[in-house]
Amino acid sequence: MKLTILMYHKIDELPNGVRHPGNYVRPAEFERQMDALLAWGYRTIRFEQWIDDRDSRSATALPEKPLIVTFDDGYTCFDAHAWPALRARGMNATVFLVSGQIGGTNAWESDEIALPLLDATRILALQSEGVHFASHSVTHRALVHIPAEEAREELARSRTQLRELLGRDVDVFAYPFSNQNGDVRELAREAGYRCAVRGKGRMNSPTTDLFGLRRIKVEPTTTVESLERTLARERRRWFL
Repeated sequence: MKLTILMYHKIDELPNGVRHPGNYVRPAEFERQMDALLAWGYRTIRFEQWIDDRDSRSATALPEKPLIVTFDDGYTCFDAHAWPALRARGMNATVFLVSGQIGGTNAWESDEIALPLLDATRILALQSEGVHFASHSVTHRALVHIPAEEAREELARSRTQLRELLGRDVDVFAYPFSNQNGDVRELAREAGYRCAVRGKGRMNSPTTDLFGLRRIKVEPTTTVESLERTLARERRRWFL
C-alpha cells in the first residue's frame, strides 16, 4: 500500500501585488481536484492511522488508496475556502501551524505581501469540527541552516505551545521550506514527534522513513489531468 500526501499552502484567488504565486491554488480548481480524488478512489486518513497501521496497532483497515491533505502555515483562506470544500465532501485535513505567528501574518516572507493567519479562537473551532493541527516550527526558519540548539528549540517549543493551545499532544511536524537532513530528522524524533513531512514529490511506502515522509506539492499550474498523471506514475513505481 502507498500513502499519498498532498501539500497545499493558500487556497484563494491571487491578490494584487503577490510576489510568489506558486503557493496558490484557486478555490474552484481545488474543488475539482477533491472531486477527482474521490472519483479515483482516494479517501482521507490521519497521520496516526498510517503510523498505527505500520505498527500493527490500527483498529480499522486503511482504505485502498489512503490520502492525507495538508496545508502549510495556517492561512485564513484555509478556513474560507479549503475547509468548507473538504467538509462538504466528508474529507479531513492537517494544517501545520507556525506557533509563534498564530493570529499574525507570514512574517517569514519578508518580500511577500502580508497575509493573515488563523487565530487561536478559530483554530480551536476548526479543531472541534475535525481539522487536525500540527507543528511547522515557532518561526518558520530553515532548520538545517541554524545551530542545532536553535533547531531543537524550534521543534520542542512549537510542540509545547501547540499542546497548550490545542489541549492534546502534537505528534506531526512539517519541516519549514522542506529543509531537513539526517541530523534535523533525529532532532525531530528526540523532540517527541511520531513523524515529519517534507516535499520531494513522491508517494510513501510502509518502509519510508517516518521522519522523511514525502508530499506532492499542488501548484497553480496543477490541473486535474496533470494530478492524475502524477498519481498514476507514482502508483506504478515499485521502489520508493
